[in-house]
Amino acid sequence: HDLYVIDNKESVLEDLRRNQIKCFKNLDALKKENKKITYCIIANWGPDHISTANQLIDIGCKRLIIEKPLSNRKDDLQNLKKRCLKEDIFVTVHHHFSYTNIVDKIREAESEFNLGDPKGIRIIGGAVCLSTNGTHFFDLSYDVLKSKPKYITAELDLDYINPRDKNLLNIGGMVCYKMENKNFVNVSLSNESSEAYRLEIVYRNSLLKLGSNGKLKLLKRNMEDVEKYNDKITRYGELNFVCDLDYEDLPTLDRVINNLINENKPIVDIQKAEISTLMVIGAIDSHIQGKRIEYDNIIDHGLLIS
Repeated sequence: HDLYVIDNKESVLEDLRRNQIKCFKNLDALKKENKKITYCIIANWGPDHISTANQLIDIGCKRLIIEKPLSNRKDDLQNLKKRCLKEDIFVTVHHHFSYTNIVDKIREAESEFNLGDPKGIRIIGGAVCLSTNGTHFFDLSYDVLKSKPKYITAELDLDYINPRDKNLLNIGGMVCYKMENKNFVNVSLSNESSEAYRLEIVYRNSLLKLGSNGKLKLLKRNMEDVEKYNDKITRYGELNFVCDLDYEDLPTLDRVINNLINENKPIVDIQKAEISTLMVIGAIDSHIQGKRIEYDNIIDHGLLIS
């Protein structure tokens, strides 16, 4: 296959030309070439993902990778979902953890260490952005908790400090997601802090902690203390480090490209990616309305996210 790259930065285009790569400044320039497009990777800024995907489908591409977030508009996302189902378009979305084996390792740990079912997830950090990094965590949360939200309550900091573009939000603040199965996802991010993220999976007497260094740690109560009080939930106690859990935290670009080219089913299809995207849009809606909202009745306010 021939490789074509579209980028609006002249410095990038010059580097590509020096390496004998065919490149274009915009999609219209590529269309004029009347090339058959087999595979596409959409990695421009988030607000343009859906319009770019539709244009590529219009010229015959039927297999696409879309970087996260899938969209910043609810209606655009749902219209693309309907179109792809109708026209049998393959779309996989690059949500990092879905291309690793972390969920399998979590399930193995739950069984080996008798952790029970997860009760919820806490996502904590500084200015890591509810959309930019949170999208990956929401995708992982959906897999771990096996549920999507029912209610969303948010108090956000909507700041235009996103390093990608001054018109894109960097979302901090607090969000509580009450899931359909009564589990929770609680988020606490601060745009006043440069702290890296950490994610904690909460069990009755244990915790799995995922840090920005990719390490997954197991902490657990002293079970003699737990049994002493017949596992009464209000008899709380300290969690002690048990072990590190190894999983394949490797760069996932090769895996998502392999999914695009060689596999029959997308690893993260539009229906799954829609959940993480709506968790972000829903938090914005709750914040703007100043009340708890239902996941199934999210109002899109059109703010730009990445």
